[in-house]
Amino acid sequence: MNFQILDADYIGHESGPVIRLFGRAEDGKSVCCFVPGFEPYFFINAEGELDKLSTMLTEQFDVIKKVEIVPKFEPIGFQLSRKPMLRVTTMEPRNVPEIRDDVLTLPGVKEVYETDILFRNRFLIDKGLHGMGWVSVEPVSDSPYSSEKIYCDSVFTADSFEEIEKLSIAPLKYFSFDIECLPLEGSMPVPESSPVIMISMSFSPAFKGHDTIVVVAKKVEGTGDDVECFDSETLMLNRFFEIFQEYDADVISGYNINGFDIPYIADRVTILSGSGDNVRSTVGRDGRILSYRKIGNRTMVSIPGRVVVDALPLIRSQYSLKRYTLRNVAKELLDREKLDVAPSEMEEYWNDSGEKLLKFIDYARRDSELAMELFLKLQLLDKHIAIAQVSGSLLQEVVDGGQTSMVDNLLLREYGKQDRVIPPKPSDELVAMRNRSSEGLKGGEVLDPKRGLLENVVILDYKSLYPTIMMAHNLCYTTVVEQDRPDAETIKPPSGGEFVPAEVSKGIMPSILESLLQRRVETKKKMKNAASDSEYRVLDATQLALKILLNSFYGYSGYTRARLYSMALANAVTSFGRNNILNTRALINGTISKVILRDGSAYFTEELSSINADDTIVSLSVVYGDTDSVFVQCSSKKEVSLDDAGLVGTKIAAMVSDSLPDPMELEFESIAKRALFIAKKRYAIWVFEPSGDGWKEDIKVKGMETVRRDWCELTSKTLNTVLGLVLKDGDVDGAVSHVRSVVDGVRNIDVRKDSEIIEDLTMTRMFSKKAASYKNKQPHLTVAEKIERRTGSPPPVGERIPFVIVAGKGLFVNRAEDPEYVRENNIPIDVDYYIKKQLLPPVERILGVFGVDMANLDYDSRQMGLFDFSDKPQDSPVKRISKKEVEVQPPQQSEDKKSQSSLFDF
Repeated sequence: MNFQILDADYIGHESGPVIRLFGRAEDGKSVCCFVPGFEPYFFINAEGELDKLSTMLTEQFDVIKKVEIVPKFEPIGFQLSRKPMLRVTTMEPRNVPEIRDDVLTLPGVKEVYETDILFRNRFLIDKGLHGMGWVSVEPVSDSPYSSEKIYCDSVFTADSFEEIEKLSIAPLKYFSFDIECLPLEGSMPVPESSPVIMISMSFSPAFKGHDTIVVVAKKVEGTGDDVECFDSETLMLNRFFEIFQEYDADVISGYNINGFDIPYIADRVTILSGSGDNVRSTVGRDGRILSYRKIGNRTMVSIPGRVVVDALPLIRSQYSLKRYTLRNVAKELLDREKLDVAPSEMEEYWNDSGEKLLKFIDYARRDSELAMELFLKLQLLDKHIAIAQVSGSLLQEVVDGGQTSMVDNLLLREYGKQDRVIPPKPSDELVAMRNRSSEGLKGGEVLDPKRGLLENVVILDYKSLYPTIMMAHNLCYTTVVEQDRPDAETIKPPSGGEFVPAEVSKGIMPSILESLLQRRVETKKKMKNAASDSEYRVLDATQLALKILLNSFYGYSGYTRARLYSMALANAVTSFGRNNILNTRALINGTISKVILRDGSAYFTEELSSINADDTIVSLSVVYGDTDSVFVQCSSKKEVSLDDAGLVGTKIAAMVSDSLPDPMELEFESIAKRALFIAKKRYAIWVFEPSGDGWKEDIKVKGMETVRRDWCELTSKTLNTVLGLVLKDGDVDGAVSHVRSVVDGVRNIDVRKDSEIIEDLTMTRMFSKKAASYKNKQPHLTVAEKIERRTGSPPPVGERIPFVIVAGKGLFVNRAEDPEYVRENNIPIDVDYYIKKQLLPPVERILGVFGVDMANLDYDSRQMGLFDFSDKPQDSPVKRISKKEVEVQPPQQSEDKKSQSSLFDF
């Protein structure tokens, strides 16, 4: 039988621990495969006589099954030979963490290794299995290992298996749900007093012909067969769990189900059971009941055999939106409207027996439908499935965790193959010590930009810079020279330290990176010949997962909470990167300096015997660089087309690549027809990227307020328009005119009539914890408190709170107000705050490059100023930037301003 691994865990048995693998088979059946015989173990690094220590261990700890002496390399450093260590096997997985601290107190024991690896992960790593990987097994019997019912189509034992390569994804079942609770008298629902009154469920594929089902805790007239009505909350909840288990979903989803729905149902079941109502809340494929754990502000949910995926945190991580309410997300990402019933009206709708109640049911249904649509249409799980397959981690771990555990998994596999041990995660004390030392970690090189507006800038990008540096120079924990020294010459990074070359000892990290990079190259080739859209999707997710993991290893090396940490390694990588970009600038500005275009080809000066009159000579100058990107301006007396600039970029990239050690490579990425540089890490470019046989254009912004969510939408819109006028049209006067008109609109706003501009003035901030936990007053807290006073319910933690600043006296944080309340009550806006604090400062940072200041931009059509009496016609044409005027520098003296056309000539 072939099946795809969804989840794994273990159970205790009199014969020893037994692994359970849960999955979905090719034929669509759900699977539970029991695997006996795998044993828990860890390693001890000790001095002295290991035989005596071995005897002491077995005598002192009755949970130790056996102790063996094995040759192993220590975790960090180049080592000429293995050293003997102890491999300790225990009776049960839980015994390992139980005895590890006591083992460390024994005489001669220096370190214990691999004592905190979950038993299921240890099994997958040692057996070469991967989360969401396909496995082929030979069932040997029905399972004798579980006395409880297993909710799977096929339950069996297997003692032999192998992972097989298979591109397709098993026919997974998806289930999303949403609960409705009754907010009594308009108050915030709490499990102790507010019942669950409805649960909507969506299915993919359909369940018994239904895409959705709503269960309701009262009798309702006029509903269809996809609404099931019950006489009580208890009967309704039991039916929900019955459908849940009968449908047998692989992926459980919803919108904020971890933050609200699951904890609420679990708590409600406990309360009902305490009052004598029996709710059978079984959800796991092993019959486990619904439960959750709180870790800080996070809620962790685990359902054996299934994967729980809350859509909200995934959307937060993948999409930058002003607000993450289901209403806003559905509108922004699906162009779908959420039906709404206000919390203050829910009790009225629930107590109705007619149209309002039916609308309430439709409202509930839509919520689970939208959660399912978000999940499937946005393909939220594709990337996570691919990361699980590449790293080997279980899908639930990938969804719940960060990249650290993925890198851990890859390292553990390769370390084990090369007889190296890995330390446990660091203690808080060790992390604190590392944090102090990490202050010496230096990042990438950022070159000073040539400020102003530039034309024809070729953008070159280092392909996977840090990973390729680690490969090129064999930088690894296992190659750093600490005690043992090689006979050969070592690699000496600019930052100091020494590493052995690959011919002496190939590093584990460079080996992993080479494998990931090669797989990505092969995957991208396969994408070009994909036989179907589904195959293309799988391959695209795989190449993205490989890219993410490739770029995770450098960060891991300098992460103080990682199992393996090396300042020498992290500094070596960035120091090679800094040298690299400086050398590239010197090579382009000095050795290369110019490129000659002739007959559709690019040449360096030394490649031609003479220069012809028809040749286009392009002078080169590096105008900016940041870590792995180089911006090169192409200047010529003749017109330089996009294709010409592309030839120049490709030619430069090839020569620089030839100067780099393999596999480092500089690639031509794009062309900026115009680029506006303000400061380091602050620029905007009108960029053209190769696309098929042509070019794809876009405006890209770095470090400006167009992409920051703590500014109002009007700031973003105004900046985008200004950048379009400056970059695409070269029209600075037009940009100034637009800003003045926007400012005028804000100064003369009518709150009731100008509804759209109120939306644009709305800001949002995350309500990340209860109000009492904030040390300082903040505007969104002011609004949260006002909402609670008016409605009796505070906004939920984790929500982004919208607010506007209204006119009045006192600090602006106290004048924050709910936008809806402002509209309804016609409250005036603090226009000076928006103009002088929100709108003009970021605009001035852009237009200031051209000598425009805030006084030029602040305009009010109701106030006639001195310049309004000018004889200059108001409809005179605005100034366009000529090619000669492109490289504009900000004026230094007031005399310079005399040469500019008046900024009031509009």
